[in-house]
Amino acid sequence: MNGKHHQHGEPPSSNFSKFGSRRSVVYSTEGIVACTQPLAAKCGIEILRSGGNAADAAVAVAAGMNMTEPCSTGIGGDMFILYWDAKAKKVHALNGSGRSGMQCSLSSVRAALGLEDRSEGDKIPLTSVHSVTVPGAAAGWVDTVERFGSGKLLLSQILEPAIQLGEKGFPVSEVASHNASLAAPTDIRDNEALTRNSGAHRKSS
Repeated sequence: MNGKHHQHGEPPSSNFSKFGSRRSVVYSTEGIVACTQPLAAKCGIEILRSGGNAADAAVAVAAGMNMTEPCSTGIGGDMFILYWDAKAKKVHALNGSGRSGMQCSLSSVRAALGLEDRSEGDKIPLTSVHSVTVPGAAAGWVDTVERFGSGKLLLSQILEPAIQLGEKGFPVSEVASHNASLAAPTDIRDNEALTRNSGAHRKSS
């Protein structure tokens, strides 16, 4: 931004950022870890401080998100990565999306759901087992560390901060609590074994 003041009615200087956001830009001289859960971001920071690189930290954050906000980033889901190799000046992509089960076919799904062979507009119910693909996240984490990791840390070390969250417990955020409450009726109806202390109702403040 130059030293001249912007006058009312005049177009803004080209030196101003045109990024359409009201949020301030965040800068760092040593790196940044960002996600929707501060405790998950802390997992990544711990790994960077332990000598890991961005790939190691990304896996640590994903594991932390699996604990603190599993509805958004869970080990039972998919994983995608774009990794910038600063030395080679090249972007690498890794697709950790899941596929249908080996024994699954269109005809078997239709038969299981009672759908006609040529019916149109039918959808697989969200709560059906057939709406879930084979999870690719766990294998994706392994591949990310093996291909792009620093080589200084074992996968067990990278996952340790998230493991500590699970073993010691943590404050549940508002968004995680809200999404859990939305899913709770379905979980309780479909699997009574998932419920604990069924006579109580927990609510986060």
